[in-house]
Amino acid sequence: MSVLRWLAAWLGAIIFVCIRNTCRLQTHDDPRPGLRGRGQGYIYAILHAHQIAAALTHGEELCGTMVSRSVDGDLIIPICTLNNIRPFRGSSSKKGQDKGGTRALTQLIEFVRSGRPCTMAVDGPRGPRNRVQGGVAKIAEATGAHIVVTCVIPRRRWILRGTWDRMQIPGPFSTFDAWFSEPIDPRSYDDLEMLRARVEDVLTALEKRSDPSEATIASRLVGGSRN
Repeated sequence: MSVLRWLAAWLGAIIFVCIRNTCRLQTHDDPRPGLRGRGQGYIYAILHAHQIAAALTHGEELCGTMVSRSVDGDLIIPICTLNNIRPFRGSSSKKGQDKGGTRALTQLIEFVRSGRPCTMAVDGPRGPRNRVQGGVAKIAEATGAHIVVTCVIPRRRWILRGTWDRMQIPGPFSTFDAWFSEPIDPRSYDDLEMLRARVEDVLTALEKRSDPSEATIASRLVGGSRN
């Protein structure tokens, strides 16, 4: 990464932290107190479009996440660092070439086994939007952590309509609405594909409930990707 890009990434992260300090958080159906009370580990399953809002509001002592080795990944690292999120670099393989995803997944599994939560942008790093990849199911199956599907929606935001995920940029003096699903227990599913599909269904339903206008657009994007 060039020096200018590095400086821009850190400047952007500092600006986002300043924005966060002008905002407030409203949670809906938060299952985390119950999970923590039982000593049950958990994984956040979020949309790639919600990464910035989720990073600014996660509220954990320490949380892990997988960050791709792409330019986009370089830009998200400072935001993670300033919000006490530990990034593990890697992304899914392409044309048989592993891009660090296997190693990052192994590291995240060990991180979750140590008692920490992690966040997965489940339709990243390349989409299609709302199409859940298999990594979150693999981590849950390996660790026994429950999956908590989460949508974090800033009431004031800019949406980057030219990006595949319609990335959301929080605005200042906003309220972040964090919507949570019921925890998904990986032991209730016979195989990884069933678990992955369940996460996708719950994510789609939760976005329809928490952000219906974007959910409608997302359904069109997913439908178009299947044609």
